[in-house]
Amino acid sequence: MNTPELTAEENDFLVSTSQVNAEGVHVWQFDPTCPVDVVRHKLSGRYPFRMNRHEYYEIVFLRSGSVMWQVQDSMVGENEGDLFIMTNPKYHRVTEHSSSEIQAESLFFHPELVKSAWGSDFRALEDFFSRDRSLPHVFPAECGLPQEIHHLIQQISTKLPATDLRARLTVRAYLKMILVLLMTHAGMPERSSVTGSDRRRVAFDSFKPLFQLLEKRYSEPVSPNDAARVMHMSPSNFRRTFKQVTGQSFVSYLNNFRVAKAQELLASSDMPISEVGLETGFCDQSYFGMIFRRLTQATPRQYRRQIQQVRRHKDYDRATSSYFYNA
Repeated sequence: MNTPELTAEENDFLVSTSQVNAEGVHVWQFDPTCPVDVVRHKLSGRYPFRMNRHEYYEIVFLRSGSVMWQVQDSMVGENEGDLFIMTNPKYHRVTEHSSSEIQAESLFFHPELVKSAWGSDFRALEDFFSRDRSLPHVFPAECGLPQEIHHLIQQISTKLPATDLRARLTVRAYLKMILVLLMTHAGMPERSSVTGSDRRRVAFDSFKPLFQLLEKRYSEPVSPNDAARVMHMSPSNFRRTFKQVTGQSFVSYLNNFRVAKAQELLASSDMPISEVGLETGFCDQSYFGMIFRRLTQATPRQYRRQIQQVRRHKDYDRATSSYFYNA
């Protein structure tokens, strides 16, 4: 199977739009019968992502370039041949400090997929991969692990889509090998009854009333003090706790969310740019343009033009393919 190729613009659009909700949760459209996917990315530091988190596991092998990841409020560097791991629901993103041209191969999968293969040990597996200090986010090429795991990722890609039982069993076997390799290199600690992942989920859940409010009222003024009142916290406690949970200040988080909504409108409608700004909560157009450019490395007009160009290119490819197929 040939894994899908995404341009930098397409992939940025993919991650920045409706697949990331008000809670900052990125939802990947897995095949429900076998929730695993392998994707080759062409990324760019010119198109930094919005902070997001997810429940699935993410393993990224860097084929070329360098990436500066933001994980919560920390920065983690990944170079060519390194492996980036995200197995707990922390907010993270590719930042603008990354190379302008990046090629990566990513493995996404739900840990439940290997539950049957681990049996009663599955809980211990979850505990290990959810701990803050069990696993480093980056394994360097020099340790040899990235090449081993990349080979297994490539083997998985040849079995996708896993449309029959044999293919699904093979994918699960390769995933188990990957997880065993990661645990072997990191070392298996003593099991704990409460994990870092459990604590983060409780913290995320506590902020759900605020995230629901933002989803409904992002076009209206919402100040940090308004948010603190929703959460029944003092302003100072709210600012500190929100930063600990999301890795961002409330104003930065809200701006990122509003810009993502603006990207959706710019890509899916002909609404004038001034109206897009107002619709997404930016009362001042110059401020809207400044924040949009800071977060996407493009003006709203440039972004709309880029999306239109990508779509025209894809429509041309479809028309050409159809012509040659029917000729």
